[in-house]
Amino acid sequence: MRKIKLIGSAIGNCGRLNGCESSPYQVSNKLANTEGILIDSDVVAYDGGSHDILAQREFFTSVARRAERATEKGVFPIFIGGDHSCAIGSWSGVAENLHKYDQDLALIWIDAHMDAHRPETSETGNLHGMPVAHLLGHGHRELTSIMSAHPKLKPENLVYFGIRSYEKPEEDFLKSLGIKVYYQEMLSDENFVELFLQEYDRLAKQTKGNVGISLDLDGLDPKELIAVGTPVDNGISSAKFDEAMEKINIKHLAGFEIAEYNPSLDKDGSSIKYMMNLIKLLIGRIKYDN
Repeated sequence: MRKIKLIGSAIGNCGRLNGCESSPYQVSNKLANTEGILIDSDVVAYDGGSHDILAQREFFTSVARRAERATEKGVFPIFIGGDHSCAIGSWSGVAENLHKYDQDLALIWIDAHMDAHRPETSETGNLHGMPVAHLLGHGHRELTSIMSAHPKLKPENLVYFGIRSYEKPEEDFLKSLGIKVYYQEMLSDENFVELFLQEYDRLAKQTKGNVGISLDLDGLDPKELIAVGTPVDNGISSAKFDEAMEKINIKHLAGFEIAEYNPSLDKDGSSIKYMMNLIKLLIGRIKYDN
């Protein structure tokens, strides 16, 4: 039975609204008090400024080291953000461990946004809009070189789902790299699961079974997931996403991340309830389907 570790990135001030930084603590506490679930958890707290690159480098390196150690030991990492800048630390660590064995990381990015700005194209300078660019090796050198200098992702190993809010410089950047994007207008309840599984299997084949999934909750339908700072109309059905997670070949999943949950916006508790059900589904598959 495979071990699982929750790695929390308590960072929230790299996004539009503060509040995401408390998410890993809430999730960790709820899991600790859920009967039948016992997993190790480790939350790293960020205490720097929203544009403090050196503090961010130290923070993401700390998260990445935890991710690298877990994957090196065969422990499955569940990453809980934080705003979506957390992905810089999470996937840098997973990619670094794979790199030691001459293997590549693939990543499915579920989001309403592309998160592919570079410092020179971002109007706000908020890092939660830049993690993908940094993982691809473009951006602040201090953050593209977490753990090592090489890019953490190759363009051909990245696929987006749910995109519906973005700026032209981001889209142009991704197009120039040939990155595959499934805009929300291309998706429906009828085709999402099939397309998701198709891309998951293709990426698994390309990377010999090393696919990560990074879920920004605003990639899902905002009528169902309300506790996000940058909601966008429409979105992927949460039920259809769960169905996809029930059907993927779990042996090829290298890690799973949930970002941008803001507890201060979760007035009825429905978003944390969804997250807990999704995490429990994932834990059950990781422990028993391997």
